[in-house]
Amino acid sequence: MEYKPLLRSLVPGDLSGLVATAGLPSYRFDQLADWLFAQGALTWETMTNLPVAMRLDLASRFDLVGLDLVERQVSSDGTRKFLFRLRDGATVESVTIPMGEHVTFCISTQVGCAMACRFCATSRGGLVRNLEAGEILEQVLRLRADIQAEPVPESGDRQFNVVYMGMGEPLDNWEEVAPSLVVMMDGRGLAMSSRRIQISTSGPGEGLRKLVAANPGVGLTLSLGGSTDEERRAVMPVPGRTSISEALDLAVRYARGTRRRATVAWVLIAGSTDDPGQAERLATLLRGKPIKVNLIPMNPLDDANLLPPDEKGIQAFRQILTDAGVDTFVRTSGGRDIAAACGQLRRRRLKT
Repeated sequence: MEYKPLLRSLVPGDLSGLVATAGLPSYRFDQLADWLFAQGALTWETMTNLPVAMRLDLASRFDLVGLDLVERQVSSDGTRKFLFRLRDGATVESVTIPMGEHVTFCISTQVGCAMACRFCATSRGGLVRNLEAGEILEQVLRLRADIQAEPVPESGDRQFNVVYMGMGEPLDNWEEVAPSLVVMMDGRGLAMSSRRIQISTSGPGEGLRKLVAANPGVGLTLSLGGSTDEERRAVMPVPGRTSISEALDLAVRYARGTRRRATVAWVLIAGSTDDPGQAERLATLLRGKPIKVNLIPMNPLDDANLLPPDEKGIQAFRQILTDAGVDTFVRTSGGRDIAAACGQLRRRRLKT
C-alpha cells in the first residue's frame, strides 16, 4: 500500500513554497508552521485559524500523522521508553532519558538496522526500511508532548536535547536525517540549537563523508568497537569495513569544522572490549585529537551472552585513557528494567 508523504517531512522553505504556490498569503505559512512544529498538531481539525479549504487541500495530498503509540514504559530510574507503530505496521522505539537538569530524547532513524553490531538488539532483525524525515521529527514532538503533560522530576524547564541514537544507523539514512536536522534547527521549525543535537554513528565511511561535507554543526559520536581493524570488524562487521584510521580522520575533520570535540563511544563488553591492551591502543589512537571518550558498560541483551565488566574493570579501563590525557567519562545506560537497550522492546513485541 502506498501512503501520502508526511507534511512534516517538508523543510520550512518547501512549506513556504507550497503555500505560495497555492496563492495563499505568506502569513498562512507562519500559521501552518506553528501548528506543525511549535504546537505539534496531530489532527487537521486542530488548525482552527487555517481556512477549511486549505486544510482539505493539504489533507488530500499529505498525511499529518505517521506514528501511533503502542506502548509506553517508565523505568524506576525515570527513563521513559516508547514503542510506536508506523503507517505500514512496522514499529520503532524512542526513549526519554533524564539527565539531571534536562532530558534527552533518543530517536530512531530506521526500522531495524543493517550494521550487524554485536552489542545492539536492533541489529538482530536486520534492516526493514528507512524512516522519512516526518517520522523522525514526529518522535521528537511526541516525546515533547509527553514531558509537557507529565514533566520529568527535577528536569526543570530547560530545553530538551536530541540524540540520533535509537534504532538504525543515522548516516545510512542521510537523505532523510538531513532535512530532519534542518527542521530542528530552523527558527520556523523546532528552533533548536545545534549544541543540543547529537548524531551517534557506527561510522560507515560513505555516511561520515556526507556528514563532513554537509557540516550541519551538530555533535558527533562515533562508535569504534575495537582498537584495531580486526577487533572492530569482529564487533561491528558492516561499519568495520571502514578502517579505524579513516573513521577517526573523518571524525577529526568534522570536529575541526564544527569547532567542537567529537566523542568516541566505547561499549565495554566483559572479556571482549574491556581488555587493558585495547585501552592502551585506544589511548594511542586518540592522544592529541579533539576527541573525548564515553565508556558505556554493555546493556545486557535478551539473546546474547554479552555482559558488562565489573566496576573495577570499568575504572581500570578509564584510568588508562585518563592517564594518557584523553578525557574519559562513564555513561551507564538507563532503563534496564524496561528493556531500554536499543531494539529490545520492539524485539519482545515481535516475539509475542
